[in-house]
Amino acid sequence: MRTCFVSLVTFLGLMAAGLIYANQAATPKTAQSNDAAPPQTETKAPAFEVVAIKPSDPMAPRPDGCFMKGQPGGQTFIGRCMPLRLMITYAYKIIDSQLVGGPTWMDTEQFDFDAKADHTLTRAELAPMMQTMLAERFNLKFHTEARTMPALVLTVDKSGNKMTANTGANDWTIAIMPAPAKTMPKFKGTRCPVSYLSWWIAQRQSRPVVDKTGLDGFWDFTLEYVPDQLGEQARKGPGGEPVPPMDGPNLITALREQLGLKLEQAKAPVDVYIIDRVEKVAAN
Repeated sequence: MRTCFVSLVTFLGLMAAGLIYANQAATPKTAQSNDAAPPQTETKAPAFEVVAIKPSDPMAPRPDGCFMKGQPGGQTFIGRCMPLRLMITYAYKIIDSQLVGGPTWMDTEQFDFDAKADHTLTRAELAPMMQTMLAERFNLKFHTEARTMPALVLTVDKSGNKMTANTGANDWTIAIMPAPAKTMPKFKGTRCPVSYLSWWIAQRQSRPVVDKTGLDGFWDFTLEYVPDQLGEQARKGPGGEPVPPMDGPNLITALREQLGLKLEQAKAPVDVYIIDRVEKVAAN
């Protein structure tokens, strides 16, 4: 299978997604009472205006690799050579351990899609629209249950929040991007909600992150840290010579010292998404 280079971890600072909005059942009038409530109108799930999706062509050239990203103008969202499992975890802001069941093709088969809305989207609108796309085109159905499992809890450290609030307009800037660095990996957060930061951390720590910061809105920050594998393992230089492990704070220390956020290990109730039904999409 083609190795997927996915820019989702550094892509848009999307808000964490919840369940697909359920339609409200209509309440009929009753003949026995003049005071009966009027029928409720159905709440339509947020959806793209146009969606084109098909299995990826394994022979197609991929100069940009595999990815999901928004397009200029903020109305179009595209994906190339994306496994369904990755699309689901992206749309619901969960990690692999929170997605249970499903056929093996969810991991091995890849899809291309182009989705366009009828207006410029905000980050908060995109995730529910993608959830609707998955439900309609893959007939995805699941139920959730809370399971207590090893997790990470994110709170504001006693030193206080050190991030800078960003109240500017939504410009679809990638929320967390690698930045030029000299000594250790560096990342720049631009108009990033804490919900997205939590998911970004979860991807790197392979554990769900429970956001208990209470911080709303969008934030700018710079984060420099040494990933565990770089701080623990010997490395090689340009000529193959041994290089000592990289020196610097780990992610937990960097979050506290640079962002004013505290990350602690804990067992916590976490939503697990259990797949009940899913079907391969037909090309269109």
